[in-house]
Amino acid sequence: MKLRWTSEARRSIEDAKAYIAEDNPAAARRVVEAIIRSADMLRDFPLAGRVDHELATRVLTVPRTPYRLIYELDADFVRILSVWHGAREWPPRER
Repeated sequence: MKLRWTSEARRSIEDAKAYIAEDNPAAARRVVEAIIRSADMLRDFPLAGRVDHELATRVLTVPRTPYRLIYELDADFVRILSVWHGAREWPPRER
């Protein structure tokens, strides 16, 4: 399967990296690498994440981090919708 990232997901990774790097640049790199490894794993195992029935998406927890990948499946690709920090409210409220 192919992997596609939404602009929101890309922005979430950059925001997380910048925030963590303020205190620990090496940790920021490790977290981003873990997120990318988890997303890459979805190419071969797209059903690895649990189903979120409320939002009709799937959720994969990134090991050893507080982050989750919110994604959906199409016939030929996995689309990463967001990279979500576990301390944030889920699902997000409509504004």
